[in-house]
Amino acid sequence: MQTPGRVSIVFGVAILAVGGQVVYRLRGVIPALRMLAIGGWLLVTVAGFVTEGIRSAILVAYPLILIVAGWMLGPRYCLGLLGASCAALVLLAVSQQTGLTDVSLSLSPIMVALVHVMVLVISAVLTVYLLILFRERYAEMRRLNREIEGHLKAVEKREGFLRTLLDNFPFMVWLKDEEGRYLAVNQAFLDGFGWPSAATVVGKTDLDIAVSNLAGEYRAGGLEVFTSSTVKPVEELIEMGGRWRWCETSKAPVLVDGKVIGMVGYARDITERRAAEAEIAQSRNLFRAIVDTVPVRVFWKDRNLRYLGCNEAFARDAGLAHPKDVIGKDDYRLAWADQAQSYRANDLAVMASGVPKLSFETEQTTPKGEVRSVRMSMVPLRNEEDDIIGVLGMYEDITDGKRLAEELKRARSLP
Repeated sequence: MQTPGRVSIVFGVAILAVGGQVVYRLRGVIPALRMLAIGGWLLVTVAGFVTEGIRSAILVAYPLILIVAGWMLGPRYCLGLLGASCAALVLLAVSQQTGLTDVSLSLSPIMVALVHVMVLVISAVLTVYLLILFRERYAEMRRLNREIEGHLKAVEKREGFLRTLLDNFPFMVWLKDEEGRYLAVNQAFLDGFGWPSAATVVGKTDLDIAVSNLAGEYRAGGLEVFTSSTVKPVEELIEMGGRWRWCETSKAPVLVDGKVIGMVGYARDITERRAAEAEIAQSRNLFRAIVDTVPVRVFWKDRNLRYLGCNEAFARDAGLAHPKDVIGKDDYRLAWADQAQSYRANDLAVMASGVPKLSFETEQTTPKGEVRSVRMSMVPLRNEEDDIIGVLGMYEDITDGKRLAEELKRARSLP
């Protein structure tokens, strides 16, 4: 009975080998290993009942299958096969004890020794293999840990550079996520709003840190950037540490693959600049009021003898509606083009010598073609470095005065 059983086992092994190859090609390694482990266990169990009995299963097959299943397929398969093996061994022993199975062939001492040597060799080979595999995995793990540590150090270094860069910006910088929560702020931001550290701001929204009557406005401005996906530069009053300050702010969306994931913004305190601009504007308005009020014509030119400005009386003499209409023109393009050459000669002489030319008489043609007498004074126009950059002139119409003087002179000469 044992010879047919052995033949059946041989055929079973062949079928299992072919089936394992087919499954490996069609489904991959893991399904093939599962088939070999379960199929091999079934063959060993059948062999125990029809051939040498319990001895071969205990000494060789079951330990080898359990080791392979535990290492390659995981503890679930190993424990399952272990339970099935224990049950099969108990059934095999009971069947042999009760005579249900006829096992007359037993192993000789030499065969038992060979089987033990085989088990020792297999155990040694598996131990060496597992040790080599463990060392390879341990070395790979150490290499991965070193790479991760290196990446972490590089990230920390890069974050340190970015933090230093942000903190050295002379204006406030912040970064928010798509929910309006602060992700990062620089030192200028903390100093401007009076916050002790970034930890008091990061993770909060404007509703958490701004005064109640302004938080909604700030949040609405941020959400507008998210929805419009455009840069929004603006000058606005911001309450900072209990003070109202003018700030120039710019907010831009942060895009990843075309999707808005946050917002970056900066704000620069321009309160002093706006105060200086207001003062300059006030000075200019005062200067303009004075220039337009004086009863003389006032003008100034650059070194190319093009007009930089004038008062309203001069613009009317030139036949133009507003002083700004004179800017950029030269004398050839105004009503007194006939006297332009003479005017330019006087301008060049004053700029070349640096000496004013005061109270000299000349003629001027009006837009109506009338020639008038004027008394003119010209001085060089200088910058802060005392370089001559143009000429400043003024004149008054003395035509009527000269006419009256001549009439008075004639009247006195009459007998």
